[in-house]
Amino acid sequence: MNRRTFFKLSWGTVGLAALVSAIGVSLAAVVRFLMPSVFYEPPQAFKIGTPGDFAFGAPQFLVEEKIYVFHDRDKGFSVASAVCTHLGCTVAHFQSDEKFHCPCHGSVFAADGSVQHGPAPRALDWFEVTLARDGQLRVDKNKVVPPTYRLMV
Repeated sequence: MNRRTFFKLSWGTVGLAALVSAIGVSLAAVVRFLMPSVFYEPPQAFKIGTPGDFAFGAPQFLVEEKIYVFHDRDKGFSVASAVCTHLGCTVAHFQSDEKFHCPCHGSVFAADGSVQHGPAPRALDWFEVTLARDGQLRVDKNKVVPPTYRLMV
């Protein structure tokens, strides 16, 4: 094999390899484009425990679900969102003044979730709480209810 034949074969091989890899990458891109890009969220309806798990008085904050669970002796159970309606920060409930305070931009929400002060455009959401067949409390974040909604157990 002389030098000229060697270069013809090597450049031909390099060109063929480049063509095959370009087609392979293109096909992979097409296949990836046809597959859906789905981001799975945590379920919006979930169980939080039995009624006996929640003490009367101060609300209990559930970190993973970002909700406050209120258990009143006379009124029953209610669940409020802990997500500020301004930019999504987690609000804190202060027992001293019975209000929700947003640490990010200073929004203040009354005990019923209504906006008292700050840049928040609307009140906090209250979610439906029901009693499941197995005796646990079930919260559904897809069902927003008025602040007066209560579950008597």
